[in-house]
Amino acid sequence: MSNKLSVLLISSVLAISLTSTFASAYTNPLGHDHKQSQDASKHTQKSERFMQRKFKKMARYLNLNDEQRQQAKVIHQEAKNNRLALKESLKSFHQQSKVLTMEDSFNEQAFIDLQREYQDTFAELALIKAKTKNSFIKILTEEQLDKMKSHKGFGGKRAHFSE
Repeated sequence: MSNKLSVLLISSVLAISLTSTFASAYTNPLGHDHKQSQDASKHTQKSERFMQRKFKKMARYLNLNDEQRQQAKVIHQEAKNNRLALKESLKSFHQQSKVLTMEDSFNEQAFIDLQREYQDTFAELALIKAKTKNSFIKILTEEQLDKMKSHKGFGGKRAHFSE
């Protein structure tokens, strides 16, 4: 009697687990996690909101006028478009890098070669960043520039955009 009961119990658990596996495979036939793409878009939205808040804080701190704010937004948008052009190349680098780092035995030379292969892309990103910073500095007045230089993030001692 005990054997029959345990066999029945085991087969019930097995049937339930297989049913749930098939049900999830049926609702998601490719086996992909659609939540991952939703998470990526949420991350992008969060990042955008963060940058907007950061810009508002900085604009208040430097007392940017409306024209300067508009110019800064244009500069930021141009930089964003330039970075988006490099997005696929960076995505490819990260995928290859992940594969190399997840291997059982780490191949240093392969990683160095991969890094060298994408060095032009990294240099282009650094150039975009430097040009953006330079363009932003050009729209500031002398007083605003001095205030920005005194800020910790720009090499000064202040820790926040607050006064």
